[in-house]
Amino acid sequence: MDEEKKNEEQPENEELDFSKPDYLFEPGANHDYRQQGFYLICKSCEIEHAVWVGSDKLMVGVDKDGKPILKRR
Repeated sequence: MDEEKKNEEQPENEELDFSKPDYLFEPGANHDYRQQGFYLICKSCEIEHAVWVGSDKLMVGVDKDGKPILKRR
């Protein structure tokens, strides 16, 4: 029984290779940003992502290319 405990308590050593990720997120060219607090959040991509704009900027719309228009408060 003591030998079984020793085998269970030893952690497995696993070599991780971060140069070959299992998943690679590549955001598309078109984003549908909405301001939530201090962030512009895109929920139209595969993974929700955000850009911090701070407290002194307000998104007032998008330009013809779909980029957000920001104004100082």
